Amino acid sequence: MARLNMVQSINLALSQEMERDKDVVLIGEDVGKDGGVFRVTEGL
Repeated sequence: MARLNMVQSINLALSQEMERDKDVVLIGEDVGKDGGVFRVTEGL
């Protein structure tokens, strides 16, 4: 298994859950198409 940093881990968990459950919606500050300041939501 690959080693992930915290940002990568959060992004992966969000991505997997959004894929598993199409009703999941991500809302909050600094959530945008560019992934936010830390790029946590990049690609979602």
